[in-house]
Amino acid sequence: GVRVIFRVVLLIFAIYLVLGLIVDFAVPFIPPAWEDSLATPIMSEVFSASEPSRHFSVDKIQQLLDSLAELMAGEKRKFYINVIDKDVTNALALPGGHIVVYSQLLEQVTSENELAMILAHELGHFAARDHLRGLGRSFLFFIVANFVLGGQGDTVKHFMNSSGILQNNYSRKQEFAADRYALDLLVKKYGHAGGAVDFFKRLASKETLPQLTQYLSTHPASDNRVAEL
Repeated sequence: GVRVIFRVVLLIFAIYLVLGLIVDFAVPFIPPAWEDSLATPIMSEVFSASEPSRHFSVDKIQQLLDSLAELMAGEKRKFYINVIDKDVTNALALPGGHIVVYSQLLEQVTSENELAMILAHELGHFAARDHLRGLGRSFLFFIVANFVLGGQGDTVKHFMNSSGILQNNYSRKQEFAADRYALDLLVKKYGHAGGAVDFFKRLASKETLPQLTQYLSTHPASDNRVAEL
């Protein structure tokens, strides 16, 4: 009855916490080649849901991204811009150095500095390997839940076809850390951080979520991000 359901939920939650610790420990040791091997199936899933944008030129955005990536500490790697037509104000950091930017976000950007801040923020997630932490947790949890609940079939295939892989919901702590990383990268590139908060200020003026909803959200409210920056 209710006790059994409660125990199952408690067990799954405990497993999720343990898996999170395992993933956090393992992520720093994941070689880039292994990460790159995930890029093809994941990007196939991205483009199966929507086509690349025909309204925005990728070349200039790619040049801006390349200039920011050159300023990152550590071993240099290539990052790739993918622009998709979608009514979502968001960008994603995905394995293989892929950054997906939705067209609605680009439509609201009014300066190079604003776009640089957004791209640098995603580079911050790469630097901390947040994209692999979220992906690893989701994948391991999916496997365990399938096993516990008696799921059958090709686990990897079902996981790749699920929308959860594309959500990349980071914790508010990770988001703030990526913002601070982006701020430092902007100063390295321009010698100042002008325009870094302009985009978030405009988003904040449009956000009307109750405080409790903002607290439960993984993404910090835009006005909180502005204050932190």
